[in-house]
Amino acid sequence: MNATLAQRRYQLGARMFTRTARSFLWWLIGGSLVTFTISIVFSDALEIGAWTITASVFQWFVGVSAGIAIHQVLPAQIATGLTRREITAAFGVFGALLCAAAVLFVAAGLLVEHALLSAVADPSFTLGETAAQAARYLVVTPLYCSVGLALGAAEVRMRPNALQVPALLSAAAVLAAACMWVEYSSAWSAAWTAAGIALIAAMAAAFVLLMRGAPVHPKRA
Repeated sequence: MNATLAQRRYQLGARMFTRTARSFLWWLIGGSLVTFTISIVFSDALEIGAWTITASVFQWFVGVSAGIAIHQVLPAQIATGLTRREITAAFGVFGALLCAAAVLFVAAGLLVEHALLSAVADPSFTLGETAAQAARYLVVTPLYCSVGLALGAAEVRMRPNALQVPALLSAAAVLAAACMWVEYSSAWSAAWTAAGIALIAAMAAAFVLLMRGAPVHPKRA
């Protein structure tokens, strides 16, 4: 029994990830095929390829999915008897799996696109530069995910009203700008890496505090 109770947080995190992955599977497949087609057809006009755009848009799906998962799961799981600590750990598992899958998806897309462009045109980036661009998402994707989790937890805890909604939207706008700065900053440096990791740590800490703070407000009828 104790082993079962100890594992349920990890099982919940894994279930949330598989549910999210299934919901986006066909969108990802369809979007990938469309993106590769655009990259090949417009290879002369799109020097950087189309996958860079798709990868950027995909980060928003990661962040939004993380926030929506909190809104959907948190009240129901507390009602079934899971503690906040267990739910926090479950979302840690969910976030780690989501980020790992997203980074692999983006990296695979960049490498496949490079191979396709190499076959039909002369890509503007070398294979090494493409791999370096993919590696940047080891920082970018967890940042979007952690921001989504923190904002989702804040929305659930606050029961937004006329005063809190503008504050939440303002915070979301500032954090979105920070995410885009990290993502679109062209310089790969120790300062860039440190800034990204610091933002991820701050968002993770905010998420944990929000999850373990005041009781979750019941939904209004």
